[in-house]
Amino acid sequence: MTSTGNNMEYLITAIVMLATLTSTQEAKAQIVLNKNIFRNVPFSSQYSEDGSLIRSVDFRSVNDLIPQLEKAFERELNGKKLEDRNESHITVITPPEGKTGFFPGNVGIDLEYPTNVMISDHKNILQSTEFDVVCLGMQSNEKGNIVFYLVVNSDDIMGIRSAIEEKVKQKNPNTTFSAKENYYPHITIGFIGGDVFGVSKGTDTCVADVIVR
Repeated sequence: MTSTGNNMEYLITAIVMLATLTSTQEAKAQIVLNKNIFRNVPFSSQYSEDGSLIRSVDFRSVNDLIPQLEKAFERELNGKKLEDRNESHITVITPPEGKTGFFPGNVGIDLEYPTNVMISDHKNILQSTEFDVVCLGMQSNEKGNIVFYLVVNSDDIMGIRSAIEEKVKQKNPNTTFSAKENYYPHITIGFIGGDVFGVSKGTDTCVADVIVR
């Protein structure tokens, strides 16, 4: 093949690659999130009866995303409206981690670190923990449940989980609780049919970019 032929082949390849990239970028939704998501809100002990420790966040900022999602993911939702919990938070300690018997045979950290003590130890610093919003995540299951959430990252929250792990290990060196394993910090936005549990809610589930402004 001549030099001109090679150049033409490279040009055509480049055009195809550019068109594919542009199409992919256009297909990926962009969600706009109000910067008030980072404003200070009071600590809440909600869900503590289930052994949970949560970091509350601004509900209005999260709830205002629902109309955007219902429009951007109309096909996936099949015209259905997203439900919300009337509050927003990042779960720091999940119910199965925190409460013995939450599931049949489940052993929680409350045997070594009672939930009320854990809350007392961390509530004064929890609401000042910083976090970053990474993307919009989505999960679904065979029941038809669909859930949307903000995937977040927080070294501060991971530090609290590590401190809790150390506390538990002091009393039970054989604990199965791990600060890092199977932990996917996120903020639930809304769902259809109910939440989806026992799955990743990390960056591998991202379906849209999030712009904070």
